[in-house]
Amino acid sequence: MKAFSLLCFAAVLGAAEIPTPDAKPREVTVYADRAEVVRIFQGTLAAGDQSLLFDNLPANVDFSSIRVEGTGAFTLVDIRPETVQVKEVANEAIRALQAKIQAQELIQKELALAEGRVAFRRSALDKVLGRLTSVGKESANPEMDPLKWAAYLDFQAQQQVALDKEATDLAKRLKESRQQVDIHNREIAALNGNQNRSRNLARVNLDVKTAGPVSVRLSYVVHGPSWKPVYDLRADTKAKSLEITYHAELRQSTGEDWQGIALKLSTAEPSVGGREPEMSPWFLSKAEPVVFLDELRSDADRGRAAGRGVGAAEKQNFGVLTAGNNFQAAPYNEFKVKNSLADAKVSTAAVVAGGTAATYIIERTTDIKSDNKLAKVTVMRLLLPSTYRHSCVPKLSSYVYLKTHATNKSDFTLLPGRTSVFLDGAFVANSSMDLVPAGQEFWTFLGVDQSVSVERKELARREETSGVFGKKTKRTVFDQVFKVKNGKATEIDLVIWDQLPMGDHEDIKVVLEEPKYEKDSESFKMNESKFVEWRHAVKPGEKRDVPYRFAIERPCDMQVIGF
Repeated sequence: MKAFSLLCFAAVLGAAEIPTPDAKPREVTVYADRAEVVRIFQGTLAAGDQSLLFDNLPANVDFSSIRVEGTGAFTLVDIRPETVQVKEVANEAIRALQAKIQAQELIQKELALAEGRVAFRRSALDKVLGRLTSVGKESANPEMDPLKWAAYLDFQAQQQVALDKEATDLAKRLKESRQQVDIHNREIAALNGNQNRSRNLARVNLDVKTAGPVSVRLSYVVHGPSWKPVYDLRADTKAKSLEITYHAELRQSTGEDWQGIALKLSTAEPSVGGREPEMSPWFLSKAEPVVFLDELRSDADRGRAAGRGVGAAEKQNFGVLTAGNNFQAAPYNEFKVKNSLADAKVSTAAVVAGGTAATYIIERTTDIKSDNKLAKVTVMRLLLPSTYRHSCVPKLSSYVYLKTHATNKSDFTLLPGRTSVFLDGAFVANSSMDLVPAGQEFWTFLGVDQSVSVERKELARREETSGVFGKKTKRTVFDQVFKVKNGKATEIDLVIWDQLPMGDHEDIKVVLEEPKYEKDSESFKMNESKFVEWRHAVKPGEKRDVPYRFAIERPCDMQVIGF
């Protein structure tokens, strides 16, 4: 058996090494935090031992993920990934860049001299004007004719404009030259940095039975690439429709450009792991007291004074904190602070949304450069019938929001993501999409509708007292109204949200007086959290008042906070 292994190893070492420069990334499946890349080699191989060299794999490639499959008359012997230290000296390129820098430095010197000449001419021009306009005994200048003065002033202005233009042009050229020098310096730094570096490669060793054409697929996982969903929502209130354009935003900086790839997007989360978490026992323990040394000594002193000694104190499970803050155990004590967070066994639950993963296959080939910039591809477009509703929480916001209801009739899961909302052809807001599995009904918000308003107005807040003999009751009545106005030319379905307070004591009672409530109806509902909901059909141009009144009852001698 050993002899056979040695023979195989020797055969591999003697295999012809075939480079695969044309085996660029052809298929890519992108996950939330990584990607699986497939390179494909197609060619004709001679019979015997052959070694395909897949070079320049990404720096973040996971060697353990490399797999090979293919078609042809060959058997896979093994895959040998490795990191090779290389030295690439780019002396000629560096010298060429240094020559360019020297040329730019000469240009900068010439520009600096030209700037000096402009400054000298500007100074001389100012001196001439100063001499001509100076007065006094020392001035030998005769008075100039007004026409000559006007002509000179025009000349002065023209010269100033010309000098300003020349100075601006010189400053611009100087800035461009300095920027070019910075670019060349960065290129030199990059070349120097590459003089000693490493690269990843994989040798795929094959035993080719019969000479002929083969197709070899090398796949590997590289960490770093990611994608996330974004949506364009186009709502048409007249057609009662919602068009969802599902986009994917991708980033990658693997070091290799993905040109003309067949792209797939997966909702799987490999980072989560394939096994459910295990719970630990959850213990509840009695809290034991912790006393300081001085307190223990005081107890001992009091014990001795009473003829008890320290025995009783020693037998209690006291932890002692010394002056040096070092924990010590008192005699007869196996101390443990069982109620501390450090010792408690706390069970946590891991929740992964989704259940099963979906893979989205992008129909067209895609180009994604390795520059970590966002690349956007379209996953699908979906046109759904929809209904519309206006919703508001006047207690928290003065705005009325429009939302739409539809059913995801596609085979695609709509993942949580950012949305751009277009209403009747106009952009109105940015919002967000919740997780919507295939076939599920969903609501999504479309932004603020300025043509509908709901104002929450407090009419009165009054105190009342009832009961003559015995225990008296105090009532605080909150009387308010929602003033609704529909400024649209169509009828709207409006929902108003508010809430009733909840008492945490049996003597605190909250009574809803308006509207009267016995059970949920189509126009008024209340949930367990005492959130209340009005639903009204409001006609075009209609103004409506929606009354709301409740009372908080409690004994007169009870102080209640929270309102």
